[in-house]
Amino acid sequence: MYGWVVAKLRRVGAVPQLVYRKANKIAVHLLGPMLLRPNRHGLELEKLGTEQDGWTVPVNRLDKSSVCYCVGVGADASFDFTLVDRFHCSVFSFDPTPASITYMELANYDRSNLHFLPVGVWDEDTELRFYVPANNDEALLSVFDLKGTGKYVLCKCQKISTIMQNLGHTHIDLLKLDIEGAWQRVVRNIAEENISVSMVCVELDSPTSLVWVFRVIRMLRRLGLELVHFEKDNYLFVQKSLLS
Repeated sequence: MYGWVVAKLRRVGAVPQLVYRKANKIAVHLLGPMLLRPNRHGLELEKLGTEQDGWTVPVNRLDKSSVCYCVGVGADASFDFTLVDRFHCSVFSFDPTPASITYMELANYDRSNLHFLPVGVWDEDTELRFYVPANNDEALLSVFDLKGTGKYVLCKCQKISTIMQNLGHTHIDLLKLDIEGAWQRVVRNIAEENISVSMVCVELDSPTSLVWVFRVIRMLRRLGLELVHFEKDNYLFVQKSLLS
């Protein structure tokens, strides 16, 4: 009984934050198209993967030699699979959550080119709580208790630079970040550590705001990356040198 009361109070207390986050998200969706000016010159943009979980990328800037990091698998790695099938490139997929680990164990894909690592990405090497959302979808856990459920699992996380060092990479051609709210600290860490990356796909999902969207644009611009496309919460940044 006591546990039920605590859980109920936690959810009630989370309501104002949920309303605030929802309002910010609506503002981004309404004002983003009016304020942002993507530059896609010279790029052949195409959406890869499923309609719901696919990502738009410049297909004329990917080939067999490309190294792709796909952070956040959830229950749909169709984008990761398509990268391998289409370009025969090296893809490294990351997700530490139990449901995603099971999904990748059972999935049928080219394991010679696609490598799955059960680790999360953060701005330090540590172990974090990943919280279960209100609908108990165990494929969409977040390092933030956005719905006030209080339910979590402990998962291993590392910085992008640590992962690159462990895998022997000095450059990433394509980095996809679909990490349920952790993007703020991860993008800041990528900018601070001057990670060498040609293209970044990032979901600027809740918690988000117009201030944070412009902050991310400024941080990635310092790495030479320009905004070339966005659709709802998904943003694509590409190095200026790849824009013709």
